Amino acid sequence: MDYSTKTCQELITICKEKGIKGYSGKKKTNIIELLRMSQPSIPNKIRYIDLFCGLGAFHTAFNQSSTFECVLACDIDTGIRRIYKANYGLEPKSDIRNLDVETMPDFELLCAGFPCQPFSIAGNGDGFNDKEKGNLFFDILNIIDAKQPAMCVLENVKNLKTHDSGNTYKTIEAELTKRGYHITSKVINATEYGSPQARHRIFIVATKGKPFVIPEPTVASPDGNKIQTPVSSIIDPSVHKNDLSLSKYTLVKKTDKKDVFGKPTILFDVVSNKTAKGGRQGERVYSITSAGVTVCASSGGPGAKTGLYQVDETVRRLTVKETLGMFGFPSTYQFPSTNDEDALFYLGNSIVVNVVSAFVPVIEAWFKTK
Repeated sequence: MDYSTKTCQELITICKEKGIKGYSGKKKTNIIELLRMSQPSIPNKIRYIDLFCGLGAFHTAFNQSSTFECVLACDIDTGIRRIYKANYGLEPKSDIRNLDVETMPDFELLCAGFPCQPFSIAGNGDGFNDKEKGNLFFDILNIIDAKQPAMCVLENVKNLKTHDSGNTYKTIEAELTKRGYHITSKVINATEYGSPQARHRIFIVATKGKPFVIPEPTVASPDGNKIQTPVSSIIDPSVHKNDLSLSKYTLVKKTDKKDVFGKPTILFDVVSNKTAKGGRQGERVYSITSAGVTVCASSGGPGAKTGLYQVDETVRRLTVKETLGMFGFPSTYQFPSTNDEDALFYLGNSIVVNVVSAFVPVIEAWFKTK
């Protein structure tokens, strides 16, 4: 940017946007020098930290480019830390509340899929009042205050936008804005970025200097129509099992419907022969020709976590390997010393790699031109 063409007031405004202090009472030439001294050089590597890292969706996506380097990961779950180290060779720190910002390595990019349960429809809904998980956003702010990263990428459930009549999101946006960040956010359905899973999550990108543009969906065909990646694309044909006992449940056929982009197609409600109840997420049979239902860490019923699918003549849940495919993780992903139910639980809390992968080139371009 050619600062010499700006007025003194315009330069002061730029200083405020960038969080630069010391401009008061300065002449134009001095403010220009202050801006130039404060402008960070473009790093050879974009160093990032992976807070609440989970299975490492950010890490898997960023590994597609040699530009990114993870300098710190953090997660309170012991099992997650073991799994993360096995897959990425980096042992995460534990509780974010115990991180020492004084010894934390420098970085340009902060990534955080902070706990969603306090804001989720399926969770407790307590928001910031959840003393264990709801106020961890403010621990993120403590790190931002100490390290001043150029960009922050936050992810959470779509309900974050409307929680507490929108006040929760307004607080997040206000706290980042007063720290000199431009805020861009969007609720994204993972199917629009090539995932077989219908999973709606909000991505919030905070940037210093200039705004960020959320990448456009990657599934549009030349004629403008969206192309669905179906659940069948991740189905393992060698798996032959049946997870539904017809002695305990009755299948109630749903009205025939055409597949709709981005939405699961329900074939049957699964009704308990004992209680005559059913039809919740874990009590439905879905088609593999459409998008799959959201993988959930906490759902119950015979289709707990993954949902039930009709695969040839069987009705079954997805395997761990198939569920990895629903999130865009490679089939070689490792779960050392982890049983299948725990692996599915961890996947149910994960970010979708396909979505973050679409961000990678846009983030690179932003750092090159900022």
